[in-house]
Amino acid sequence: MPPAQALRTLSRALLNSPAVNVLVVAEPEGKLVTQRLNLRQDLADEFLVTVRAAVPLPDGEAILKRYDPGYKPDADEIVYTELGRQGGIEDLVRRCSHVQQAELFHAADQIVDSLRFYAVVVSPTARRHAVFFRTYSPKKELTRRPGFAALFDRGYYDKVETKIFLFDRQIDCFSWEGYLFIHNVTAFQRIFRYFEELRARADETVTAILARIPLSNADEFRAACTGQIQMLSKLTEIAGKPYLNRITMADIRRTINEFHLEVQIVTEDGQERLLFEASPARRWLILKMLDDDYLGSILTNVKYEVNSKSVLYDRA
Repeated sequence: MPPAQALRTLSRALLNSPAVNVLVVAEPEGKLVTQRLNLRQDLADEFLVTVRAAVPLPDGEAILKRYDPGYKPDADEIVYTELGRQGGIEDLVRRCSHVQQAELFHAADQIVDSLRFYAVVVSPTARRHAVFFRTYSPKKELTRRPGFAALFDRGYYDKVETKIFLFDRQIDCFSWEGYLFIHNVTAFQRIFRYFEELRARADETVTAILARIPLSNADEFRAACTGQIQMLSKLTEIAGKPYLNRITMADIRRTINEFHLEVQIVTEDGQERLLFEASPARRWLILKMLDDDYLGSILTNVKYEVNSKSVLYDRA
């Protein structure tokens, strides 16, 4: 299902009366803990209003773009990534979807001290769940904020002793039908510790690519990709491409010629290899080619780099 269609199905699903649960996620002593809030219906309805506002209407003006770590979406844009290509993200989404396995939240100090985010889990059916994520911190609990809170009751102001948690109307990202849709890229990266996960799997990812694509200067390629998080993220996207196992050197040569790319093919030990060049001007060329970033217009014969639509070559 394309991402735009997935958004339309979610928008329709939220119009009914889906079940709503809220999980708070903390990390005391480095261990991830999910706990479920025991909600009254009026508060559940407030969370439902918030998540509905986070999903663009089917006839709205939202623009969808694939997630790129170096790209900052405009206010009218939503970026997305496929969960199947993001193992750690998919695991956390799945964990949050199992709301009945989470223990009840009792606001223990060690949990409140290590709050990271909360998740609003909306379930149109027993087996279909949309999970909406929002960053959170201990400072959202009123008695932990600087100063002190006063509550007016029966003609008097009194100091607030009861723990009161503040929630806003914002959603950073949400999952549905195999996609993660992202409003706030920085918050998304913080919630899922995206870069930390990439670094942990850096060598494994580079090795997987080198096993499929013959490269000259492989050591320089490994050093460049593991040393720059944007390149590593791009490489991770490539490693998850379903077409990667089908690419041949003939396909690569045809793309280089068609788009006039400054990528060299050299022969080493009787095998053709792509020459990786680490200079700033050329280090991205092979990655962009493997990520299928180059497109052509049949109508105008103009060649584009898909992310920026900057003209590379005009046959006319």
